[in-house]
Order: sequence, then structure tokens, then C-alpha cells
Amino acid sequence: MTSGSSHGFIRPIRPIRPTRPPVRPASIDIDLHGMTKAEAAVAAEAHIRQAHAARLHIVKIIHGHGTGAVRSTVQKVLDDSPLVKRHYLASHGDGGHGATIAELDYGQRGFYDNPANNGITPRAERRR
Repeated sequence: MTSGSSHGFIRPIRPIRPTRPPVRPASIDIDLHGMTKAEAAVAAEAHIRQAHAARLHIVKIIHGHGTGAVRSTVQKVLDDSPLVKRHYLASHGDGGHGATIAELDYGQRGFYDNPANNGITPRAERRR
């Protein structure tokens, strides 16, 4: 296809490429203080979906120390979610037992994710 011009030359029309839907920015952390177990479960699941859609790799869920009811609910949600690769309690500087870190899964297997590669020990190369 071409289009005419008033200057006498013909230029090709570029095909219109479909654009990707815009990625909505997502926060890495969510604070669940003051929520019931049911509210915390819904909020954590929605936050994980939003973070996964934004292609984040790590999510920090702040549930507080308290009685541990919200923490156990959050960990059950993370266990059941197919979007989460693994989760663990945060380090002392990131909230300790009052926060959980979840690593999101995008279906890519790394070298160390393969159990057969976990026993490999590095060797020094020969000098030349």
C-alpha cells in the first residue's frame, strides 16, 4: 500500500502494530495490620496477582507479630498459590517474624532449581 503526497513521491504506509496493554505499577509490600484472617487472605491473594501481572519477582507481606493467626493464613494462601515459587519469613532487618517474603514464579527454571544440579561442587580450572 502506498499513499500519495503533494510533492510527487510515494511513501509506504506502515502497518499498525498491536500495542501491549500497559503494565500497572505495583508495590512490593502490603501491610495487613488490623485485618481479620478472611480480609488478609483476600488482600494477600489480590496483591500477589497484581504483583505477578506487574512482573515483580519478590513480594513482602507485612502481617505483624501478634498471635500468628494472620501469618498462618498468609502462609496458607502462599502455599496454595500457583504464582508463588517459595516463601519464607523475612530477615531481622526486614521485619523478622512479622513479615513474609514470597518469590513469584514465572515458569522459568534456573540452574539451581534442578535437584540434580544441587550436588555439583565447583572445581578449579587447570593453569595453562
